[in-house]
Amino acid sequence: MFTGVILSLSAILIIVLLFVFKKEMIIKMFTLNISAPASEFTEQLEQTADSIIRRLEDETAHLELLLEEAETKIGMLSRQVEHANDLINKLADLEERRLVFEQIEPALPEDKEDTIPVMETQRESEVINHTAELANESDIIDHDETDRVTPEKHRLIMAMADQGYNVTEIAKATGMGKGEIILLLQLNKK
Repeated sequence: MFTGVILSLSAILIIVLLFVFKKEMIIKMFTLNISAPASEFTEQLEQTADSIIRRLEDETAHLELLLEEAETKIGMLSRQVEHANDLINKLADLEERRLVFEQIEPALPEDKEDTIPVMETQRESEVINHTAELANESDIIDHDETDRVTPEKHRLIMAMADQGYNVTEIAKATGMGKGEIILLLQLNKK
């Protein structure tokens, strides 16, 4: 019976040892399986975060560049608006001078009728040259300052306008800017 008890105790001890050994093995197996995917997931999250941060930095740099370009263009447009306003003011002054001239013109003596066409030609030439100067000063119209409107060119523009040509066609035919032609046509109407 003593042998039976020793055998029983040995069997129980072997079962307990196997259970403890298996328990440690099961715990190690679950611990390794759980920690391995967690570390892989953490690594993937870090890589994704780094990629997103790089993209955001690139997009931020691109947006800053676009913002600088927009500010530059706004500055250029502001200068062009100021220049256009100056041009409008100068044209208004020119219109006032023309009105004063028209008021003075009837007061000329009638016996000097042959001088009136000369004065009108001079006035037209002055108006044309002044208009060309104003147009050349503008950043909006790209012409050299040496480019002047001659009386022949002025007559050609008026003749083409009377024949029904539009501003673009007149500009191409004369080699002048559309703005200059519009100004000349407006001044001629008044």
